[in-house]
Amino acid sequence: MSMALCMSGMSLKGSNMSIVRSTRREFLRDSMVWGAGLATAGPLGQVLAAAGKPGSRMKFGLVTYLWGQNWDLPTVIANCEKSGVLGVELRTEHAHKVEANLTGAQRQEVKRRFADSKVTLVSLGTNFAFHYPDEDRVKKEIEGAKQYIKLAYDCGASGMKVKPNDLPKGVPYAKTIEQIGRSLNELGQFAAGYGQEVRLEVHGGCSLLPTMKAIMDFVTQPNVGVCWNCNNQDLEGEGLESNFKLVRSRFSHIAHVRELNLTDYPYQQLINLMVASDYDGWVLLEGRVIPKEPIKALTEQRELFARMVAQAQSGGAAPAAGGVKLTQGDGKVTVEINGKLFTEYCTKDVIRPYFYPVIGPTGEPVIRHWPLQDGPANEDHDHPHHKSLWFTHGAINGVDFWSDGKGKIVHDKFLEVSSGPKAGVIKAQNKYVAPDGKVVCTDTRTHRFQNDPGGTLMDWEITLHASNGPVTFGDTKEGSMAIRLTPTMQPVPSRAMKAKGEAAQGHIVNSEGLTDGQTWGKRATWVDYYGPVKGEIVGVAIFDHPSNPRHPTWWHVRDYGLFAVNPFGIHDFEKKPAGAGDLVIPAGQSVTFKYRFYFHKGDEKQGQVAEHFRDYAKAN
Repeated sequence: MSMALCMSGMSLKGSNMSIVRSTRREFLRDSMVWGAGLATAGPLGQVLAAAGKPGSRMKFGLVTYLWGQNWDLPTVIANCEKSGVLGVELRTEHAHKVEANLTGAQRQEVKRRFADSKVTLVSLGTNFAFHYPDEDRVKKEIEGAKQYIKLAYDCGASGMKVKPNDLPKGVPYAKTIEQIGRSLNELGQFAAGYGQEVRLEVHGGCSLLPTMKAIMDFVTQPNVGVCWNCNNQDLEGEGLESNFKLVRSRFSHIAHVRELNLTDYPYQQLINLMVASDYDGWVLLEGRVIPKEPIKALTEQRELFARMVAQAQSGGAAPAAGGVKLTQGDGKVTVEINGKLFTEYCTKDVIRPYFYPVIGPTGEPVIRHWPLQDGPANEDHDHPHHKSLWFTHGAINGVDFWSDGKGKIVHDKFLEVSSGPKAGVIKAQNKYVAPDGKVVCTDTRTHRFQNDPGGTLMDWEITLHASNGPVTFGDTKEGSMAIRLTPTMQPVPSRAMKAKGEAAQGHIVNSEGLTDGQTWGKRATWVDYYGPVKGEIVGVAIFDHPSNPRHPTWWHVRDYGLFAVNPFGIHDFEKKPAGAGDLVIPAGQSVTFKYRFYFHKGDEKQGQVAEHFRDYAKAN
């Protein structure tokens, strides 16, 4: 059930408010980011060295379901080390006896044993489930699972596995699905306080992937993910690839496989899909038959996994020619479209994440390079916080995240980095940190890149979470979804251009027909900013999605190259009382904004900007 957000002096009844989701506490564990591939970039973002191949960060491990059910803990560790299978999910109720009744000293001993070995304790595997019609039983399952979250934390694991687990007869399907989702949200909120991931195994009566997706559609906690389980149901409907894509964006950092040499499941196809989407978690073997020689069998499975990954990397894992390729490097993700650099998403040692450079439809950058690089002489060195293309705001609970040297937006982790023949996706999570170190709020942002006959499309979907208490996005013009354009696209010349006697040839036009300086502070569904770049007219349009709060939005668009969407600055734009534009997100809730950047040739008519906006509004 959605709840209205609170806005100062304004009711949301009948508004275009996006669905509010309950998230409360966000997943903040930095260690859940599994190392990045290697890549380097030179001036203006030209990539000089190739990153690791997709799928290179996957690791192979063991679930002690059958193959290790009778091993005590020293034997588990010894057998994993001898076979080179260096990660393990310990099933509860097995001979290793890692259970919630362990004392504090015993938990530290488990943690020490793994720390002194080469083996990683990846997860605890439990049988807690949340489908029961009896409310008291569900509460008991949740409370039991919480005890194992504490155990996982104390023993050095990064998460624990649970089950949905069934669809009881006589209970409406939708009721059970929502009940499981709500239970997972409660558990995920609790687990976030311990830096743990909750891993929902595709299991039992909920094994159909559309059912798992329906459950996850109710799950708003980002530290709750799907544990793929290699069931026969994966092949139903439109087949493995279709079912894989249903839940890939919600994968946890573990996936289960059976013996990879079995022929009743298309394991190579699964590995191909994992590699193509650059899955970066643990692939854990949950064997069906206890082997006579476990170390030999584990070694063979590890080697087979490596061969399958290598085959996927050399074969069908790369996007088709003309597709979108995303490559993770050191603190950045490189985006290539049709084999050419489009942009890089920069997250390491920055005041806020940004995209730089941004290459337009003629192969030339459309952004100002300074202060990220020394650019052309016609660039003004003003507003050092205008860093290429970014999202932030100037007053969040009174903290300025727009200017430099104040609040910081800190990249937490990537939830998805995937390439494809038609589109590529970056999904990331961020923390908004005040100067005193307090986390004010968090966001989850999804960037989708695709080639279009008219140019390049870049979609933003950003969900702002009141994960640490209520959040007020304050009434100020300093924000929010922004790009700083190259000087030659400006309607007025830069100071450097004036000094050389160069005229400005750029223009701004909005959906209401207003142009240039008239567009500032006005409401519109879209704005297009165009001008010459190296002798060719190119444009950048931004679309405000009809589902956004306060659509059509206001625009903080300046004739000196700043181009920003700002739904909060009503006081500045319309001279209304201070605070009229405040937007309050109650604690534990969230709000989503969607925008599209359209990089095109020509002016707004040649680029068919109005037509592209209509397509965007209808299709999304």
